Amino acid sequence: MGSHRELPHLNFNHLMKRTFLALALLATTSITASAHSLWIEALPDNAGVGVRFAQWGDEYEVSPGNLDAFIEVSGWVLDEKNEPVSFEVAKKHDHFFLGKPAAGQTVFAQAQFTVRQLHKDKPARAPLFYTRFIPEGWAEGKPALTMDVVPTAKPGEARVYFRGKPLPNADMLFFSPTVSDEKLKTDAEGIVRAPDISKPGAYLLAIARYSEELPGYFRGVPYGVTSHSASLYWTVKKAN
Repeated sequence: MGSHRELPHLNFNHLMKRTFLALALLATTSITASAHSLWIEALPDNAGVGVRFAQWGDEYEVSPGNLDAFIEVSGWVLDEKNEPVSFEVAKKHDHFFLGKPAAGQTVFAQAQFTVRQLHKDKPARAPLFYTRFIPEGWAEGKPALTMDVVPTAKPGEARVYFRGKPLPNADMLFFSPTVSDEKLKTDAEGIVRAPDISKPGAYLLAIARYSEELPGYFRGVPYGVTSHSASLYWTVKKAN
């Protein structure tokens, strides 16, 4: 999985033309949140961690392209006093680079997508994405995001929170080295359980496009619905 293509050499006019074409395509093409997810993962060659946006198993979205639809991206870790320490986020070709957290630190990110009018007969949506990354194995956590998929003490089990409260009966998606899109649901206490985490590799629990009737404006553009998507990413190492 992943994008291994190098950005071709482009002169400035060609690059600007491609960027404008990509943004125009965004205005007319729907990227369904159920198909695309946002997550944090370790970058190759121990380069740190970055935020990816893609359909699980496909190439990462890139810039110029759909990655440019994210207007604001922030990332951070929590220090020993549980205070956030922010990264200086930098947009790269196929990810947003966060930095190099200390070993074992859970990493968080939040991203604001451009306001989208998917249907003429429905209000525009302001999509917000939240994600947390467990660097090694499994680690119990506490809510730290507006919408948060929080690991419990049991590996593969998480509780989904929305605005600090457990979210019951929420539709979830599970992705693994062998599963591309399995539908799950949180129980009455907001708990969701991954069906199988026995294979080494990357895993993702995600909730997509949870709608909140909260209208407003983002950079002068009105919207009628705030859309929340959240994910939890972790890896299972191969047994020695």
